[in-house]
Amino acid sequence: MLASLSIVVPAFNEAESIDATVDDALKVGAMVARELEVLVLNDGSRDETSAILAAKAAAEPKLRVLDRPQNAGIEASMRALYARARYDWVFLMSADRQWPMMSLVELALAAERGADFVIGVRPNKREIYTPYRQLVSWGYERIVRAFGAPAGDPGSIKLARRELLNVPVAAQGVFAEGERVIRAARSGARMVEVGVEFHRRQAGKATGARRDVVARALVDAVRVASSLTLGWPRPKAPTPDV
Repeated sequence: MLASLSIVVPAFNEAESIDATVDDALKVGAMVARELEVLVLNDGSRDETSAILAAKAAAEPKLRVLDRPQNAGIEASMRALYARARYDWVFLMSADRQWPMMSLVELALAAERGADFVIGVRPNKREIYTPYRQLVSWGYERIVRAFGAPAGDPGSIKLARRELLNVPVAAQGVFAEGERVIRAARSGARMVEVGVEFHRRQAGKATGARRDVVARALVDAVRVASSLTLGWPRPKAPTPDV
């Protein structure tokens, strides 16, 4: 078993799924770690997500909730979650139930076998994503691999040592997650891929492939390339706002 584990979950307007997601995290997390916390960041949800989390946290000591009054986006949420996680290992899971929580079991086994950073690779993305979303995902993975990361699918779930996720980054948007994978690989971390199930979103709305988000990610890819090769811009340490 892992000595200690923080399961971190960013949530925005996930009232339909957040209750079950937290329950699954508590159940599966207890199967793979001796010490456990479930840390959820409510990113300015306009539905009942905050109220549901508050009620659950009042009854469950292993659940911690960070509440942001206004939406700041997925990267700001991940940055805050990685900074606020308390335990040695961090597992990033979405709130929308596209990945079964039981995927954590296989990722934890890889960590127990010596991996420092385990990425859940989605072999069936073609069945789930539109052609446009497939292209975005393919491009993201190829850029990350080109910068030296041996493991792809950086937009998927992942389990890693906390110090590999809570790191300074040059990217300012969603490409920062890819940058964390790149910097972990370049630091000598043992990177492993594990195939995981991936399902269609049943509730809520995905925003990660909006054209404005993709455009900013491309700008960030240039920033990261410059940072890695020229040393500028310098990576900035995480500054969580919650």
